[in-house]
Amino acid sequence: MKERFRVQLSTALAFGPTGIIWAFLPIHLRSLGASYFLISLISLIPAIETVAFSPLWGGILDRTGKGHNILFLSFLAQVVGFSMFPILNNPVGFVIDVSLISLFSSSFIPVYAAMATVDSPQYGRAIGRFWVSASLGYASITLLGGILYQYFPVDFLFILGTAYAVAGCLIIFFAPRSELTLRRSAEHPRGYWGLLRQRKIAMLCLLSVGVLVSASAFNNFFTVYLVNVLNGTRLTAGLAATATTVLGALAYRYLGPLNDKIGRKPVFIFGAAGYAAYYTVLYFVTNIFVVTVLWVLPIYPLAQSASATLMSDYTSVADRGKGLGLLESALSLGGGLGPLAGGLIADAAQLQTVILFSLSIALATLFSSQLLIRENPEATVVEAIPTGSQLDRLAYPPYRSASCDP
Repeated sequence: MKERFRVQLSTALAFGPTGIIWAFLPIHLRSLGASYFLISLISLIPAIETVAFSPLWGGILDRTGKGHNILFLSFLAQVVGFSMFPILNNPVGFVIDVSLISLFSSSFIPVYAAMATVDSPQYGRAIGRFWVSASLGYASITLLGGILYQYFPVDFLFILGTAYAVAGCLIIFFAPRSELTLRRSAEHPRGYWGLLRQRKIAMLCLLSVGVLVSASAFNNFFTVYLVNVLNGTRLTAGLAATATTVLGALAYRYLGPLNDKIGRKPVFIFGAAGYAAYYTVLYFVTNIFVVTVLWVLPIYPLAQSASATLMSDYTSVADRGKGLGLLESALSLGGGLGPLAGGLIADAAQLQTVILFSLSIALATLFSSQLLIRENPEATVVEAIPTGSQLDRLAYPPYRSASCDP
């Protein structure tokens, strides 16, 4: 239990500082005179880096099993990067700094998610538990950050991010290496190209790009929309970001087992449908309370939990890190292309126009998901889900081969 708590706490600390970048940095850059296009680069450039480096980190984990070393290096990069924020006063400098941090933080999802699924035969539950910890870290820092950003100079916000990263470094440094080491599989790995040649994996990555383009094109600028267009406060933006991640954490808690019970495809499709409904209502409603409530609804966990669970179904233990790294690359690519498109549209027209773009992508993804997603017939778990103590007693899960498509 103590070991699991350390892993969950370090997961929360790893993803916490990201909340400052996503929720508050766009507002700060806009106050410095940055264009929407330049603001979009704090998502686009790290997304491009994640496309390249997330599978690389996953591959290193598969070959060496040394999650401890990878995580410590990534936390250290966050410490250095956030320590630089208070001395920057140019939007371009912030973009460069965020880009350098992301070279290393792109390791967090493939490493933590791979370690979560290897020791559990119920991938949906394991992925859900991982994302609960990550979401709570994000929620805690956006709550504290919203208060600091409303009543204190912005430098206090950056110090908070540095403190989270330092705490993460200390936990990883003093944790036994065995807790953060992935047992290497004796199975022969397929490699990156071998994975992408499987139709199921290629289609899953493509659809994940679509979901993230839809989700991020407008939502990346939501706090700017809330503060600058609807005249909301920075504290409201922080509370909204906190609420969406707290609800997201609760959603992951139940969506993980739901993926195991009813199947991954229905959960993924419901996520795409949720975004289509969300943007339809958002386009016609401008009441700040209603808009905020819509934004905090936990839609993203549906597609995220289902896609990660599907990738775990499709890959063996020997390829788990690489597979989840490829999925994270797809998600990051969508998370970068969405803000880029949204920023260009907002600069050329207005921010509200981006809502229509996001709606069209959500509808396209919804219909494509119904046609292209395939589930492994044996993946859905019908039996009652065991308790945490029972999971601890389960033997090491047998190798599940990822069958190639003809």
